[in-house]
Amino acid sequence: MMGSISEAIYFRSPVFLQNVLVSAYGYKLYRKRYAGSLYRELLEQVRHCRSWSPAEIEAHQSERLHKMVKHCRSNIPYYQQQFAEYGLHENDVTTTEHITRLPILKKQIVKEHAHLFQEPGTNPFMLQHTSGSTGTPLALKVNEKTYKLAMALLVEHEEHHGVPFGAKRATFAGRMVQPATNMTPPFARMNRTENQKLFSSYHLNNRTFPWYRAELDRFQPAELIGYPSAICDLAAQYREAGVTPAFRPQAIVTNSETLLAWQRAIIEEVFDCKVSDYYGTAEYVLFAGQGQDGTYRLNPLLGITEIQGYDDDQTVGRLIATSLTNTTMPLLRYDLGDTAKKPVESNSRASVQLLETVNGRVDDYIQTPDGRKIGRIDHIFKGLNGISEAQVIQDAPDHCTIKVISHSALPEAEIYTLQHNFSARTGGTLRLTVEKVASIPRGPNGKFKSVLQMIFQG
Repeated sequence: MMGSISEAIYFRSPVFLQNVLVSAYGYKLYRKRYAGSLYRELLEQVRHCRSWSPAEIEAHQSERLHKMVKHCRSNIPYYQQQFAEYGLHENDVTTTEHITRLPILKKQIVKEHAHLFQEPGTNPFMLQHTSGSTGTPLALKVNEKTYKLAMALLVEHEEHHGVPFGAKRATFAGRMVQPATNMTPPFARMNRTENQKLFSSYHLNNRTFPWYRAELDRFQPAELIGYPSAICDLAAQYREAGVTPAFRPQAIVTNSETLLAWQRAIIEEVFDCKVSDYYGTAEYVLFAGQGQDGTYRLNPLLGITEIQGYDDDQTVGRLIATSLTNTTMPLLRYDLGDTAKKPVESNSRASVQLLETVNGRVDDYIQTPDGRKIGRIDHIFKGLNGISEAQVIQDAPDHCTIKVISHSALPEAEIYTLQHNFSARTGGTLRLTVEKVASIPRGPNGKFKSVLQMIFQG
């Protein structure tokens, strides 16, 4: 949530001061995300492009793609080498149909040669760290336009579903508002800058649920937003307790995980509100917001999206995305490692504008012995440089094994940090074994699962 020093001060502070610190940090982020004329201009563009015709989308994306390819050939060392090798010139890519003339880019290449993707002599507006769906760390340099456009896209998505900017939001995500070992309420902190209450998804079980219920009833949020697994767990607590929420959200927005059909059913039944999922990436190469008809509309400003390697019915394939805005560290035809399904009736063009479903990260829960369910646990790998891939397996009610792939000897300090991070997220209730392996098997569909639940199935 904050830097290591700020975080240490935060956890040593009383609750009232923690709320002040959260609001102060929220104000810092608010200034970075939403301040200035550039953000306001981008938000207006996002609102306006929702009504663009296919021809208008094609014209905009073709123009921006040509400019980005020219920028890459002129300024980005990796692409200068690639284009020379393939004999490519920017004039070979003048429409979105020409995008397939460019080679597909794998994440491992970006990770191993990150410096070659950066425009020399430029400073990023922000540095985005991501563990990715395979646990492989990656640092992306992002310019101001791309970052603020990503913020505008989420704001417009919420607006489109009935929640104006500044309305009360209850967030259920991966924020550690207090140590997982501390099971004394309150389990939420207030970011007054954005009228946002941050609820811990690490403390929710049948014994703590009455506090969550009372606090939500008191707060009366217009929106629930966060991980599908966390919001579904909340909804399941209402259903198991046989009670109805005393608030009615205008929208429920989920992100960061694949929204499963059974999760959607439970959430919508309990809160009497449709779920409006969205799919975005830490690399800021695409944004797909779900509409009332259930399909995901890809925003045409941020990037161009393709589906490659179709299945037998020619609809499901790997997501390939190209940035149209991030000149600081551009990614052309970047393989996201996720799959998606395009509508059957969609056209046969290289790029797509709609997705029927997104098959992103499909992880199981880690369940603590006291009944807490922890869906996203990739935070435990942040800041670790020796691990290239990892999988968390719960193989006993009180035990997990973390399989790690490291191409060099894993320092004891890194193992200790991993164990500490895991204990912090699970409240110290689970024993842990760290096992170095040569490879980690994929599932039957080829999808990597960063969390594998082998005990509490269903």
